[in-house]
This record gives sequence, structure tokens and C-alpha cells, in this order.
Amino acid sequence: MYSPFVEQGEIELETKGLYDIDHSKNKNAVQEYKNAIGYGVTDRWETELYGEFERQPQDNEEGKTHLSALKFTHIEWENRYQLTEQGKYWLDAGLYFAYEIPVRDKEPGQIEGKILLEKSTQNFTHKANIIFNKEVGGGAAAQTTGALAWSSRYRLSQHFQPGVEYWADFGEIRRHLPFEAHGHQLGPAFYGYLTPHVKYDVGYLFGISHAAPAGELKWILEYELRF
Repeated sequence: MYSPFVEQGEIELETKGLYDIDHSKNKNAVQEYKNAIGYGVTDRWETELYGEFERQPQDNEEGKTHLSALKFTHIEWENRYQLTEQGKYWLDAGLYFAYEIPVRDKEPGQIEGKILLEKSTQNFTHKANIIFNKEVGGGAAAQTTGALAWSSRYRLSQHFQPGVEYWADFGEIRRHLPFEAHGHQLGPAFYGYLTPHVKYDVGYLFGISHAAPAGELKWILEYELRF
């Protein structure tokens, strides 16, 4: 989940990961890891550079499915732009843009755009990310895909904030697929600061549609420095 807010002069060192759990070999133990460095260039714009590693299912010569070795697959350049001053309007908003470059030349790249929304009340923070993806370059698919992410958290303390997250992958936005063909996930998440500079975000999402894995463990660990 991305917040619309940007802090000028902040350097971020971040690591994040996903691990899927499912009875199907096509979904089980699928893994994704990202490591990044980011910087708040202005009070409106933050940019980050990621290196991505993946482990995906693949078929061997006998037609049996197994997991590939962990591979360095993409370099990603992310940018966030804060549209509104925090708390000035009923709803806070921002924009996100990313360009993902494949390490393998034969694969297409990808551009991703997000509308970032956030609303805070006395004890709760709610976030929504409206997501669009489009492949670019040689071999790129023509369709644009869409997704939605939602989180609500209770600000119990700076160190521990329990919440819930919902993720929906709708696939091609021009096709009206049934619910089970979308990737819907829902589950608990926990946020906070381990130290004044180290922030965590961990959760476990349950698949609530056939297309989603039965379970997914996710985590983000971020080290922040301010100048």
C-alpha cells in the first residue's frame, strides 16, 4: 500500500517480499523480493529505484511443474507525487508512476500508474490505491489491466497498529470476468516502528477467489534517514 504523502530530504532503504502458499504447484511457494533506495526530492515528489528478484513455477521437459531458481528479473523506477496538503481537504490524494525494465531483453517492460487516496479520522487511517498496468516494448500484450488495494488500520501506538488489507486483481479492464477469475485477497496486517528509524509492515492475506493463492505472506522493512 502506498501513501500519497512525501517527505522532502528523507532517504529510504527498503526491502519487501511476498511468499504464496497453495495446494496447487502452479501457485505454491511463488516468491517475489524487492530491494530499493528512495529519496524525497521535494515536498511533493519522491523517487525510488528497485531491484526485483522472483521465483516462479515452470514446466520441465516432462511437463511437470517445479519452481525456478531465484532470479534477478527487473529494475523498477518508481515516483510518487503528493497532490494535496495533508489534512487540508476531506480526502488526501497523490499519484504514482513506475516503469519496470526487464533484465532479459526478450521480455516486455511495464508501466504502472496508481491513484493514491488516504483518509484519517481520530483513531483510524484508511488507504486506497487504484492501479493500472500496461506492458510496453517488444512482445507486449495490448490490454490494460486494473487492480485495487485497500487498507484500514487502528493507530493503537507508534509501534503497533493492527489493521486489515484487501487486494483485488481484476485482469483486463475491458473484459467482464466472474469473481472467481479475479485475484481477491483479504487478511490481517500489522504496522509500526521498531525504532525511530525502522518501520515494518507485515501481513497474511487469504485467497477468497479461485484465481488467488490460498495464502500469501507479505512484509516490508524500511530504514528511514531524514536530512
